[in-house]
This record gives sequence, C-alpha cells and structure tokens, in this order.
Amino acid sequence: MKRFVLLIGLLWFSFVITSKAQTSTDRTTLWEFTGNGLSTPSYLFGTFHLLCPDDLIFTEALKQKLEASQQLYLELDFSDPQIGMKMMENMRMRGKTYHDLYDSLTYRQVSDSLEKIAHIRLETLNNMKPFGLYSIVLMGALQCQPASWELQLVDLAKAKGMNIAGLETVESQAALFDTIPYKVQAEQLKEMVFNLDSTATEINELINLYKSQDIHTLHSRTITDPLMQDYLDLMLYNRNANWISIIEESAKSQATFFAFGAGHLAGDKGVINLLRKRGYTVKPVY
Repeated sequence: MKRFVLLIGLLWFSFVITSKAQTSTDRTTLWEFTGNGLSTPSYLFGTFHLLCPDDLIFTEALKQKLEASQQLYLELDFSDPQIGMKMMENMRMRGKTYHDLYDSLTYRQVSDSLEKIAHIRLETLNNMKPFGLYSIVLMGALQCQPASWELQLVDLAKAKGMNIAGLETVESQAALFDTIPYKVQAEQLKEMVFNLDSTATEINELINLYKSQDIHTLHSRTITDPLMQDYLDLMLYNRNANWISIIEESAKSQATFFAFGAGHLAGDKGVINLLRKRGYTVKPVY
C-alpha cells in the first residue's frame, strides 16, 4: 500500500516485465535512439523526482549528450514562469475538504502527524488534493531539502539556448490524478503519515535502485504493487504510448534530450521498447 502512495507521490513531485531486447545488465538511466529516418541521435534520460542534493550527479556522459542536443523535453515545461501558479491551482479540491474525507478523530490524527513530519497542520491545507500532500510527506521522510533533476536540466538548457517543452501539461497531468477518488487518495495519505518509518525505508530502497541505475527492478517494483494494478494503464502505459508520437516528431526535427521519470523507461510497454517497436535502434549509454 505504501509503495503505491510513494509512486503516485513521486509521479506528481513532476518500474520485472522487460522486452527480450533488454537485459538486466543494462544498468543505466541514459539511452540513445537512432535510425528510422532520424538525421541525428536523440536521448532518453530517466529522472527520479525526489532526491537529496548529494544523490543528483551529472555524469560526463549525461553532460555530453545534453550538450549534443538542441532541445529539451521534460514531463512538464518547467521553464514556464507560470508553472508554479498552475500547479497550485490544480492542487485544490473542488467541493471537498478533509472534513468530508475523514471522521473527526482521523482528521485530528492525520493533522497531528503532519505537524510532526512537516510542521504544518491539515487545517491550513484543508482543500489541497491528497496527492499534493504526498510530496510534502515524502520530503519529511527524506529528511533533506530535495534537489530537482528538472530544474537543473532547465538551467543548463537555458544557458545553452535550447528550446524547452513538456510532454504533458499541468492540467492534463492533474486530470490523471483526479480520476483516483479523493477518498482513496486520502486513505493512502493516512497510511503514509501513520507509518512514516516504513515510508522512509521504502523511499530509500527506491532511491538506491535509482542510484544503481537498475531501471528494470524499479519498473518491477511499480507493476507488482497490488494497489497499482488498477492504475497501471492510467499512470504508466497510456502516458508512455501518448508520449511516443511527441518523441518521434521532436526527434525528427532536431536532436532532442527527453527527461522523464525512470519508471517509464523499462518494460514491454516502456518508452524504450515502444521506440524499438517503431523501428528505432535504442542503446544504453554508459
């Protein structure tokens, strides 16, 4: 249950089914794809949305491939000066507060737990969608001020004069989460704050998988979570499929660096295999 919450929280704060073309030795989050009419290579990079600064490391290969690209695509366009406002607008529940989602005792217990974890009370965020609070709790579990791959990449891309765009919009991404009932989200939030130690253990396990660049086990951890089963198409597979047309068109126009959650890379329905099925040669970069 907590893994589901972690994965949903990490998706916003914005998995072993593998193809035969991939092996467990492909431990890298950086991939190059060529062929199928492309004049220059483009690149896929798997990010992790919640890392302590010391865990965010730009390798020489990563720097070189970003330097070789003319444009940067992220899940969202983090260069948009209005993105913070858009995210806050889309984090508000419509017609509901936590008084509608919890009984009075649970409300008080969740609020007390939030105060211990993040020094805020539920009363001050009474209409914030639960998935918005997931990120706050995850930061408390991480016990550091997290660094952002996305913002680091945007800064480097801006310095290079690269075009920056998003595979999705804030509105479309928020709409995905809105298909999960607030009551379900709120129950997962309760589970998360009541079991912070195990939440912290699990997120550190995921971080260690990411640091080892084991995208296949990371993918497996996603698809085998029982609570994720109802949302695999919504949160993972449909998004991967929707991105492919954008990736293809962008890569045809110029060398492009695509950066998105590492959980989208591996698996039969992952971006790597979907591109291979479209006729591209996709190979790991070490």
